[in-house]
Amino acid sequence: MLDDLKSMVKTQFGASADAYATSKVHAQGESLAILAELITPQSDWQALDVATGAGHTALMFAPYVARMVATDLTEQMVDKAAELARQQGLTNMETRQADAESLPFDDQSFDLVTCRIALHHFPVPQQAINEFARVLKPSGLLGFTDNVTVTDMAAAGYYNAYEKLRDPSHYWAHSTEALQTMFEQAGLTVKATRRVNKEMVFQAWADRMQVSDENKTKLLYMMANLPEALEPMLQPRWGQGCLGPQKQLLVPASQAQMWFTLWDWVCVAEKVEQ
Repeated sequence: MLDDLKSMVKTQFGASADAYATSKVHAQGESLAILAELITPQSDWQALDVATGAGHTALMFAPYVARMVATDLTEQMVDKAAELARQQGLTNMETRQADAESLPFDDQSFDLVTCRIALHHFPVPQQAINEFARVLKPSGLLGFTDNVTVTDMAAAGYYNAYEKLRDPSHYWAHSTEALQTMFEQAGLTVKATRRVNKEMVFQAWADRMQVSDENKTKLLYMMANLPEALEPMLQPRWGQGCLGPQKQLLVPASQAQMWFTLWDWVCVAEKVEQ
């Protein structure tokens, strides 16, 4: 089953590599700027970016470290990251296809490990976090960002179903409390956190994963009928004339204007010395 899930990730993101290379959410998102603010990379550091996607996080840190390794499960994403590194003249960045839950690196190999907007795709997230800790040197840093959700499990399930309808390779977005527990279990001490409200445009968000009009209709219906616990998080806003008084869609799904908010959680954690 896990192999099937990972194959789905490869298929889904292989087809979307170009879209993620140009996505402002991924290339210029506030969470990336916060990671840059919270981490002061050193010129002698060995750094690893896990689930690099189109490489935006690796590309940001690469000029400031001795060596940057960018890995991803999906070959097309690795190729796109390598292409962007060449375009930017980064000779110290290398790319490698790798599974985040079984990293092909020795223990204590890296001063910095980053993973941004990816853990919600991992079927065994604790295993991936354990791997981050394993390959970090003592006192090494993890720079982490992911979408998070509310602690209410029923509402969290609704939100994760919403994400999975848009992207079948989505597995589960966690609460910040659950993530902190997983970090602690891996021997990582949380040093700094920030929560970011990430503004999304529905049509661009859906089109990045080639969502059909049928599924767009379902997604819009779900957003119009949110559990109360999700309202403060998602904060849907509708274009004029898009939604009727009974929360019915009044325009074709492909023409509906809707904006919503996602929560990004940014965390820097340190590997506890044994």
